[in-house]
Amino acid sequence: MPFSFRDLIRRSEPEADGYSRELQAARVRAAYQRSYFAPALFSLIPVATDLIDSMAVDAHWRLYYNDTWVARHTVEENATLLIHEVGHLLRDHEARKKAAGITDHLRWNIAGDCEINDDLHAEGLPLPGDPPLPGKYGLQSGDTAEVYFKQLPRSPHADGRQAVRAGEPTRQDCGSGAHGERRFWELPAGDEGDGMPGVADDESDGIPGVDRLKAELVRREVARRIDEISPYSSEVSPAWRRWARHTLAPKVDYLATIRQVVRRALRQSTLGRYDRTYRRPHRRQACYGEFLMPNFHQPRPRPGFLIDTSSSMEDSQLARALAELAGLTRQLGYGADVVVASCDAAVRDVRKVFSATQVELYGGGGTDMAVGLRAFIERKNDPIDLLVIVSDCHTQWPEEVPPFPVITIRVGDGAPPPWGNRVGNTVISIEDSHG
Repeated sequence: MPFSFRDLIRRSEPEADGYSRELQAARVRAAYQRSYFAPALFSLIPVATDLIDSMAVDAHWRLYYNDTWVARHTVEENATLLIHEVGHLLRDHEARKKAAGITDHLRWNIAGDCEINDDLHAEGLPLPGDPPLPGKYGLQSGDTAEVYFKQLPRSPHADGRQAVRAGEPTRQDCGSGAHGERRFWELPAGDEGDGMPGVADDESDGIPGVDRLKAELVRREVARRIDEISPYSSEVSPAWRRWARHTLAPKVDYLATIRQVVRRALRQSTLGRYDRTYRRPHRRQACYGEFLMPNFHQPRPRPGFLIDTSSSMEDSQLARALAELAGLTRQLGYGADVVVASCDAAVRDVRKVFSATQVELYGGGGTDMAVGLRAFIERKNDPIDLLVIVSDCHTQWPEEVPPFPVITIRVGDGAPPPWGNRVGNTVISIEDSHG
């Protein structure tokens, strides 16, 4: 959904958010020009420092920027560089480097720069300075960072690593958010701070980063927006379209199965249940004259949603759980609520929600999904009609069958409940959920 320029100015207004006026203007411009990047741009946590020349990001989505450098460049150039840094985080260059077993972080940084700048240059966005582009290294456009890394020229480095041959364009260092190697200017991973030199005194402490779960949710939201506007807009590059499809695509085609199973279970949960209402006139009211007759309506189903938040659940699996919850609330329609609970060794934060954005996940301990099931079974005053469980299934399950239908979405390799596929219940396994 596009942002209005007025809304962006309103959201960027406070000076206490750590952004200089010039960087505020650049963020507004970037989000206004590329609205699908707005969730990522507004998730960046700014840290002003004179230890770097321009901008960089760490693995925790903190944006380090040199205020003097930013002030010397135009709003358009700063906006493009913000999109560039966000590109490293969205494309998850840090994790891709580790997956490829790469140790030369500087050459990988340039390969990632080429992957991002190739799109920015094709879109006509102004890149400051002399940025790495595939053509400068004799490489073709449209390839991935992994391909560029293998093709970049190399020569032995003093410490045994491989570096780009001397005389090539200046090497860039965009921080651990681009290559996973913590740099000397970066704050600690936690929120404790350590009064690092070069960081403004009022910013050296208490600057927590973005955790991996939120980062995954931001990536999926950006991908969803790109996928949504791609059929109607030519401003999204083919590379970003491919990235969005890859980010949103399941490893197996289970989405249609989940939708079908949930839809059928919701329909059956209220089958034969009707109640009287005076909100709508009886279809034969004209026959009864002044006597007001009630109409009949079928009540909405009351589903529950149980999320496994034990330490064995990875961030991508938790993000999957929230994505399924969002799909369930959309199926129910406006105004319908879902009873949601997170559970590790204990049940936490049972609440009714209308949207997945209202959910806060708690946990990180052991696993006992039987406790979570019991919490829903014991809801006598406000019972549910259907329960959806998202779990890696590394838990002991109760032997007794719950009194309501249960859909178990298994996102790991644990054993599903023994009654999982009995009449009225369903187990849906999502293979390779870590990918």
